Amino acid sequence: MKKEIKTNKFKKIFNNINLFKKYNYNINEVVGVKDNEKYILYVDKKLIRIYRGPLKSAPLICSSLLLEDAIFYNFEIEKNVINKVDISSFIETKVYEEAGIDETEEYEIKYKIVDKLKDDKYVIIETVIVPISKINQKFEYILKETGYIDYISFPAFSYKALYEEQILKKANDIFVVILFDKIFLTYYSDGDLIGMTTVSGGLDKIYESLAELKIKGYDEELFKKLITKKGLSIGKYSSNELIVLEKLKKSFSKIASYLTQEINKIKDKYNIIDIDRIFITSEYGDIEGIGEYLESVLDIQVNNFEFYEKYNLDRLPIDPFLFLGMLETHYAYKFDNQEYNFSQFLRKPTFFYRPSGIFLLTSIIVLLALSAYPLYLFINGKIFENKNKFLNSEISNLMKTNIKLNSDLKKLQKQANSLDKRINLIKQEISYIQSFIKDVYKFKFSYLPKSQELVDITYLMNKNKVYAKIIKYNNGIYEIKVFSYKETNIPNLVKDLTDNGFSVDFDKIEYKNGKYNSIIRIKE
Repeated sequence: MKKEIKTNKFKKIFNNINLFKKYNYNINEVVGVKDNEKYILYVDKKLIRIYRGPLKSAPLICSSLLLEDAIFYNFEIEKNVINKVDISSFIETKVYEEAGIDETEEYEIKYKIVDKLKDDKYVIIETVIVPISKINQKFEYILKETGYIDYISFPAFSYKALYEEQILKKANDIFVVILFDKIFLTYYSDGDLIGMTTVSGGLDKIYESLAELKIKGYDEELFKKLITKKGLSIGKYSSNELIVLEKLKKSFSKIASYLTQEINKIKDKYNIIDIDRIFITSEYGDIEGIGEYLESVLDIQVNNFEFYEKYNLDRLPIDPFLFLGMLETHYAYKFDNQEYNFSQFLRKPTFFYRPSGIFLLTSIIVLLALSAYPLYLFINGKIFENKNKFLNSEISNLMKTNIKLNSDLKKLQKQANSLDKRINLIKQEISYIQSFIKDVYKFKFSYLPKSQELVDITYLMNKNKVYAKIIKYNNGIYEIKVFSYKETNIPNLVKDLTDNGFSVDFDKIEYKNGKYNSIIRIKE
């Protein structure tokens, strides 16, 4: 056991030396980067702060792809086929043949096998396809500073981290993002991704609808402010602006209709009884009042995308998808699962884990081993020579000690024999005294009059402020129903009775109507 503790201690010291760590990152600190925004998530403290340090440092570096960056494709496949093919190669071939992508372009393809169809002979494969050239171009500004990005997330996969962190309890959820030209929906059941869908027509249709009102100075920036600041909240509008609100409600009623159709499709296709929650936002941010409006239309709980509320103590205006990416990055590295990491630029391991470092370290070890062996033999010989002299001296001392101990042993044996005789006499005396004490005790306590017993019992009850309700005597046992106004009084009474020679047991003390009640039984 001691050897194991020492080994673990050595490993811990070895691992704490940065030179011998495989990677020099800290998985509990994650920096999210998006354009000029830099935030650091301290996972252990559950805290987000603006990050002003260098990007090339210990925290993990992550960023997030936009929904518009990806192509989505899904298809069904028989379960028994999955075990017969190389599934990754099969999916890649299927995507290039059927997803309508440019065959001359190279893509990063991530997929999820979903086994929740009502037809249990099939599974559905959900794929997210992103051109590698787009990934290279999109994060060039980070790579110039660091040369690496530890994690690039995609929103549809990032939602899982919300359940892992227990920000959300597992349920049947739809995550809705209203983009300018489409609506992107992601379905989760019991904490797992089960589907992705895009619906044509998004903010552009609402923008065009409001343009019909000929609002002064109306443009996309004004439209953005309108839906994020006023949205569908009637309290934000004056009486002459209600026509705008009615237009918005009419547009969002179409979105509610889309959602209803998609929910029905989900329930028809998957083993899902109903949808528990909807989380909704737009590419402009959360839409004011949309939760209340959709709840009234759909009769489903609707929430916004402010998942980072428990972390955001400084109330920072962080992009929710960047936060999700930071959260996903932590869990991907904590559980060593890079399944949905789109980064092509992972951090290099430390020097001694690279081929050149391994070669150098091996060479040094071999050189030291070859040069150290002769020296080892010489030193080892000297150690054995000194040890031999020491042991011979110890043997001589032990022989002298042995002779003395034998002499002392004989003396002690004589003393022991004498003591055995005295012990036997004392045991006989003790046995006689014990018998005498028992007779005296029996005489003293077994023949007390009952009146004296009652006096003693009553005295001890008064002393401990315990009051009698009913007293019964039957077959040599007093049964007394008692109560007190303090929890410790009855236990104290039982102790005093026992200390005074009474044989006592009592029922469990119950507290009722401001009093502590029990039944005490006292044998004569």
